Amino acid sequence: MPKIRVFEGPLCCNTGVCGTDVDQRLVDFTADVYWATARGADVVRANLAQDPVAFSESPVALQFVQAAGVEGLPLVLVDDLTVLTGRYPSRDELARFAGVAPAPTTTLPLASTSSSCCGGSSSSGCCGR
Repeated sequence: MPKIRVFEGPLCCNTGVCGTDVDQRLVDFTADVYWATARGADVVRANLAQDPVAFSESPVALQFVQAAGVEGLPLVLVDDLTVLTGRYPSRDELARFAGVAPAPTTTLPLASTSSSCCGGSSSSGCCGR
């Protein structure tokens, strides 16, 4: 299975999902990493504040930060090849990088647009009438 390494800017904790002003992108990405690893993906995150050694041990990450700066992060590597920079991958992208089946898509039925709602009974009061 491919090795996915995500190098992130400085975060307050390992995931960045802490404190009172949580970035929704970090919440989503943390959930996506959990989803992917539960399916066997090899995903490791390293942020500059919590794990600076990971940056120094990866020539690709070190050169990237020297060239693009911290502002260019996150950096996503698959088997030490750069596959994404500047944003977090989606769940489908993580699945593709890891070689696992993508997340199933669920669709919900659209609400009825007819004038009669609640089973056709407008006198029931459930439609605000």
